[in-house]
Amino acid sequence: MNQLLQCRNIYKKFSNTSILQNLSFHLEEGEHFTVVGPSGCGKSTLLRCLAGLESLDEGDIYLREKSIVRLRPENRSVVLMFQDSLLFPHLTVLENVTYGLKRKKVSKTERVRQAERMLKKVKLFKWKDAFPHELSGGQKQRVSLARALVLKPDLLLLDEPFSSLDATLRESLRGEVKDLLREEGITSLFITHDRDEAIEMGDRLAVMFEGRFIQIGHPYDVVTNPSSMESAKIIGEGLALEEGFIPISKLKAIPVQDKPSIQDFTFVSGKVSAITVKNNIECYRISWELGSVLAMSDNRLVVGQEVLLSAKREEMKKYSTQKDQWGLAQ
Repeated sequence: MNQLLQCRNIYKKFSNTSILQNLSFHLEEGEHFTVVGPSGCGKSTLLRCLAGLESLDEGDIYLREKSIVRLRPENRSVVLMFQDSLLFPHLTVLENVTYGLKRKKVSKTERVRQAERMLKKVKLFKWKDAFPHELSGGQKQRVSLARALVLKPDLLLLDEPFSSLDATLRESLRGEVKDLLREEGITSLFITHDRDEAIEMGDRLAVMFEGRFIQIGHPYDVVTNPSSMESAKIIGEGLALEEGFIPISKLKAIPVQDKPSIQDFTFVSGKVSAITVKNNIECYRISWELGSVLAMSDNRLVVGQEVLLSAKREEMKKYSTQKDQWGLAQ
């Protein structure tokens, strides 16, 4: 595959606070790259810098091997789709979708043709004459997506576009969006703080922490083999300890009085904070010194009960970091 985007040693500060720190990565053409990280880690700032809405303090951004850091946003073949649909309330769905094409001086006949084609793809053709206030939240985001895709950008940036939707709609829509991006051959960079969304939407996944990527790789590898305790806390599904990571499938919550005397086990003290269901199995949310984690149990536990998080030492995965050509954790 060909590299579409290259970011090299980019830095961004607001006042004296570093937001992006020596960030380097690349995207292959046609790739869907997701970035997951906690609020305030620099995800949205990265998108704004790529779109040209913020300037860099240092570093360079190459799109199709040409630097774009000095180009105005409208001169970059990059489209940013925000959390909110940001539709023009006085324009119909069709007029919203054709707006960008009109600014590009595309003829009316052609822009209507392209917009109607895209509205069919996002399953909103029959709503083309409706106004935004007549649409549901999910429909508004579909219009926003159609408006972005009709411009045929080299790179589509998605800033948590499903965060305002309910869980069921979010799950169905992200699958449709990924299929549509593949069908249209669009390269995308998707940011989120939702681990499930990051895993499902990405061909590769980057974990972001304090303005840096601390791990990049195939979603399965990143989730099951975190490179550090920070990465494990953000994306791992299990218990993140300083000495290693214990996957949720190897973790058990046991009553304190049932602690075995066997030496080859790791134990962490905690308390049941909630009871939930995962994959049709009853699970427990266990709060402990550094956060909380889901765990199964062979016992019936109750909220408020003191427990031990237990796993065999051999099940603990040690953190390890590998580097790619830019010095990034893979």
